[in-house]
Amino acid sequence: MSVSTPVRKIACSILISIVPMLLVDCGTSNTPPSMPPPNGTVRFALVSNLFANSISTYAVDPQTGRLTAKDTVPTGGTNSGVIALAPSGRFAYVANGISNDISVFSIDANTGNLAMVGSPVPAGSTPRFIVIGPAGNILYVVNQDSDHITGFSINPNTGTLTPLSGEVPTDDAPVELTFHPSGHFAYVANFNSGDITVYRVDSSGALGLLGAIPGRLSPTSISMHPSGKFAYVTSLASNQIAAYSIDQTSGALTPLTPSVTTDDGPTSATLDSQGRFLYVTNAIGGTVATLAIDSTTGALTPHSTVSAGTIPVALTLDPSGRFAYVANEGSGDITLFAVDSATGALTPAGPPVDAGTGPSWVTLVK
Repeated sequence: MSVSTPVRKIACSILISIVPMLLVDCGTSNTPPSMPPPNGTVRFALVSNLFANSISTYAVDPQTGRLTAKDTVPTGGTNSGVIALAPSGRFAYVANGISNDISVFSIDANTGNLAMVGSPVPAGSTPRFIVIGPAGNILYVVNQDSDHITGFSINPNTGTLTPLSGEVPTDDAPVELTFHPSGHFAYVANFNSGDITVYRVDSSGALGLLGAIPGRLSPTSISMHPSGKFAYVTSLASNQIAAYSIDQTSGALTPLTPSVTTDDGPTSATLDSQGRFLYVTNAIGGTVATLAIDSTTGALTPHSTVSAGTIPVALTLDPSGRFAYVANEGSGDITLFAVDSATGALTPAGPPVDAGTGPSWVTLVK
């Protein structure tokens, strides 16, 4: 990957530590797993345990959404956080924020068991976030302390990663990268500099910097509306969610006013597949907020707030939209919610399920 225009370095502003994840701070197998069966039902869940340096695996009941613990495997790295799933569902990648590397696992299609593929692959300094690009063949790594993005090509047969040349600069302390639904633009939230850097994505997957949009204090996440018309940014310092309209030609963001206040310490925002609701985890408040989205204007309207566990840091919706899973880093468990299809409201759907120490991410596998 390469970028032609250097990004302007902004002086460090406020860095607020709410959860260590924001600061980030086994045997091997060379046999490719079998292909998953041809259906869209979620069958397994993977949970990263930040402080246990492991992945917990679960079977998923397709009727109730409930989790049954299966196994826990070490990642081979330290401070294991975000999980990225290959489009085929055959491989999972885990960002290890302190050991500065990426673990690769194959997933058995029949049992959901994980097997490490080789040794963890070196990344930049503090790989805070990973995501697979729109084409499904590149893993992008957001390196928080290096202030740049690196890329790896993915072997579709073995899952192995090959480093791509070049480093794409960000601003200060990047924490999340997301792609526009068109696949033509990418956006990075920069925690310290408080802005969003915007990139054009070319046909090869290379990122070219277009500029930086002033954002909010300590942005922790940026999420795209499935229509591609709007983006939403959570601000840890102000406890607000900012909405933006997106220029479909240039990718530029324009703020929509006013911002919406949520509970204390918003860390992540997740949209449902139809773009009707936004779910925000609030780490300090120990809650999840549901907000309705106006499909015409992109405006947010607070709907309801429910309690989760201690320090909820991430929420994952199942593809059917019936269930939501929240990783509670402080209480060491996963909260399951049923989702009301009409209102988007969340209702607890069973007791919390134990995970390892510091669960920070939930990925669902079909």
